[in-house]
Amino acid sequence: MPSETSTQAQLASLIQKLQTERQEHQDAIAQIDATFEQFGIMASAKKRLGRPRKTVITAGPALPEAAAAPAKKGTRKARRHFPVTGNESILAFVKSAGKKGKMTSEIVKYWKAEGRSGDGYTALGELVTAKKLKREKIEGAKGSRYTVA
Repeated sequence: MPSETSTQAQLASLIQKLQTERQEHQDAIAQIDATFEQFGIMASAKKRLGRPRKTVITAGPALPEAAAAPAKKGTRKARRHFPVTGNESILAFVKSAGKKGKMTSEIVKYWKAEGRSGDGYTALGELVTAKKLKREKIEGAKGSRYTVA
């Protein structure tokens, strides 16, 4: 097994060699940049993917009052009102299908066709919890079949 001093010496020489190579690369980049500048070429860096970095504002002049106030966010959509509640609507839709019931995808399409926001899964869950609907898992397919309990 090599002694500690020889390992340390090898590590020190490797670090020195890498630092020398790094400096050579930095000098070469500086020469390339100078050549580009001489011919008026902008050295383009590869575009960074993802979200832009946050800029941190360090101590500087104070912001004016208007700039210090947060920007007003977009307004929310007005709450919609329907003559029948979502739960009652789904229950009536499933009842209309009779004993065969309706699949989840059909109920979600119906929900959207009524112009309701969201997707109706919450209402389905509430109806199953209240034991007004019965959920049956479909073998080999996505979703469930709902029938009136």
